Amino acid sequence: QVADKATAIQTDLKLAGADPRAVRDAEKVKAEVETRTFAQCFLEWIDHSGKRHKRTLAPRTREEYERIYRLHIEPYIGKIPIAALTKSDIQKALQKIVAATSDAEKGQRGLQATKALKNISSICEWAIDREFILLNPCRSIDTPVPVQNPDGKQTRALTNGELRTLWTEAPSVMSAAQVRVLRLTILLGRRISELTGARRSDVRLDQVPACLFIPANRSGNKAKRDDAVPLPPLALRIIKEALAIGSPTDPLFLGAATRWTTSHAFKDFRVAKGWEGRTRLHDARTLLSDSMAQMGIPTEMRSRTLHHTGDLRQLANTTYSAYDFMGERLRALRLWQARVREIVHGHRPRGLHW
Repeated sequence: QVADKATAIQTDLKLAGADPRAVRDAEKVKAEVETRTFAQCFLEWIDHSGKRHKRTLAPRTREEYERIYRLHIEPYIGKIPIAALTKSDIQKALQKIVAATSDAEKGQRGLQATKALKNISSICEWAIDREFILLNPCRSIDTPVPVQNPDGKQTRALTNGELRTLWTEAPSVMSAAQVRVLRLTILLGRRISELTGARRSDVRLDQVPACLFIPANRSGNKAKRDDAVPLPPLALRIIKEALAIGSPTDPLFLGAATRWTTSHAFKDFRVAKGWEGRTRLHDARTLLSDSMAQMGIPTEMRSRTLHHTGDLRQLANTTYSAYDFMGERLRALRLWQARVREIVHGHRPRGLHW
């Protein structure tokens, strides 16, 4: 039997070029692929990049992918070999996710199922590139929940009256550090996480105009580009107050150095006031943008103020221009500061215009 087997192997090697060691290794790889679970693929996928091209994930993006996987994917398909994963398996999982994440009273409509489907599909595409599977079982599955809410946007901007109440009454219920972050978020229109992560060295008082530097790697800086925010007078005064407290090694906003601290304080304030609908501190950016539009501030300048680089890519001159528009951005923020003063003090609009 050994001699017959040896003869058969030699014949296959000569006629078909079938190396027995290569055949054995191929069978081993095939066995590993057939038993490779979806959970194993997820760990390799997220460590590789999370996408089909080679680019590391931002920390918060990775954290969100891991959260969705842990809560909504692993319990249902984590143990299934990816080679055996079927359309039916995924559909059953999505139905359970929709049921678990829907609550009409809280305004939850099961959107986590759509996010889970997107992640599952990305992992399957990655598995195709590595020849673990031949087809993506997600391709023929409809989106379980539309990304855009059919009832419209679920959050709204602050009204002028609410802004006045927040500005004047927050100091009585929030810490001084929280009030500084709150007011700077309103005055500068930047994401709260861009501000709360600031270090004292990020304040550039020796520049003209004085500015607050936001590095590309700062949490919340979605554009991933360095930016310097010119400081209008009131914002500059608040920054100087923050610098006068604490030691040089402390964060700039000592006592409110995480985005959650002030956001939660704002939520508690909103709930205590019984404001209708749902508004977030982040939606103060909408109020700033709308007010700037009413004052005739150009769209480009509003996008630069909010650091919406996606809007700016549509402009042909951004490819070659290195101009920072600091003077124009400061002018826009000064106009907004003047409008905030009108709102806070209950003055009639003076017709501020760009």
